[in-house]
Amino acid sequence: MSKLSLKDTITPHIHGKIANFTSTHSPDGIKKLIVVDVDGVLFKGQFILHLARFLGTAVCIRTALLCLLFNMNKISIQELITRVYAGFRGVMLSHAHMVYKNIPLIKHARETIEILHNHGYFVVLISSGVPDIFVKDLAVRLSANDGYGLGLGTHSERLTGDVFGQLFRPDGKKGLVEELLTKNNLTWQDTVVIVDDRNNLDIMHKAGITIGVNAHYTVRQRARHLIDNGDMSEVLDIMDIEDADTSKTLFAGMRRQFTHSWYQEIRRKFLHVLIAFVPLISGYFFHTTLLILFSLLIIYMISECMRVNGYSFPLLGRITRLSIRKFEERDFAFGPVTLVLGAILSTLFFPAVIASTVIWIVAFADTAATMVGRSLGNHRIPYNIKKSIEGSLAAWTVAFFCGCIYLPLLPALFAASISSFIESLPLRSLDNLLVPLGTGIILTCL
Repeated sequence: MSKLSLKDTITPHIHGKIANFTSTHSPDGIKKLIVVDVDGVLFKGQFILHLARFLGTAVCIRTALLCLLFNMNKISIQELITRVYAGFRGVMLSHAHMVYKNIPLIKHARETIEILHNHGYFVVLISSGVPDIFVKDLAVRLSANDGYGLGLGTHSERLTGDVFGQLFRPDGKKGLVEELLTKNNLTWQDTVVIVDDRNNLDIMHKAGITIGVNAHYTVRQRARHLIDNGDMSEVLDIMDIEDADTSKTLFAGMRRQFTHSWYQEIRRKFLHVLIAFVPLISGYFFHTTLLILFSLLIIYMISECMRVNGYSFPLLGRITRLSIRKFEERDFAFGPVTLVLGAILSTLFFPAVIASTVIWIVAFADTAATMVGRSLGNHRIPYNIKKSIEGSLAAWTVAFFCGCIYLPLLPALFAASISSFIESLPLRSLDNLLVPLGTGIILTCL
């Protein structure tokens, strides 16, 4: 039996190429140490899951269940890696290499790391789940300074199932980063970590800058910055780096997205307005409408649970990422839940006329308040400085017209006043629920 080492590699000149990269620092010296995780950050998915799928359904299911147990904090990373690679015993090294080569990378991974390297940052790739030889090869491909991965045992070009090395130890990543910091005369405050799962929490606690990429919930709560759009180039914006040629071309569109955040608000309010179709459809298909709303609610909640753990539900996950506000990125976004619940409860418990009125108010008046408040709101509401008097007046006006469609003049005035007052309160996403219910209850009593 032998260990997976440089003499076993399929690309024998990796070590020399990495040495060349490490000697090309900027004249001013190393600015920071940038530690980049591989699985889930640079790779789309995890290497062990890609290899397991290649080996067949049974191995894939077993590996996926072990990964699930790790994500649920039921087993340690050491137990996960030990049990997974024991199941890979006998796999040809060439097959593992083929799987590694075919794993797609996150968008702009190579360009981003190359720009970081060229600006004097020391970029290292570190993985506790990907074989060391593949991480070193990836470092060369992406112009990183070095790469460190898991040590594997081999015999006759086949995996033995044995795992070893510094990164297999509980404090392996932390110890390796400290060695790199000492070697390059840097401190933890000079460290940037770009990670996705809880295996990196120990280095996150000490690093100066923490970036979560498609991060799991524990990392999402602790990371200073989050990247959920599948584009590595956002790291350059976080680091405030602009390359004279490359980054201006690659990232101008993304910078415009940051500058014009109201595009995101327009998308959000467009989805908000769709709830106005509920009264129109429920009048003809009452039970079907409720069934659809309940189904959408359940699907959305599943999608959000996946999003806050670094995964994306097909289509719906992308729509959510494009629509949520900054403060909602780290946690479950409850806005759509309260919106749909408000429509369901109003349809179930209020007369059709009142239900239609309050649902239209929450669909259109809230949208008017946001759009007018963001564009023209200069006078803050004393009890809620996050909202403006102009926005509330717009909400009152639109609510009044919505009320006039279904109600006499006086009840329409009541509905507009009640709903616009509730909307102006500091309720965040709860206004989607409290506006229709509060307005509906008072109208019903009247």
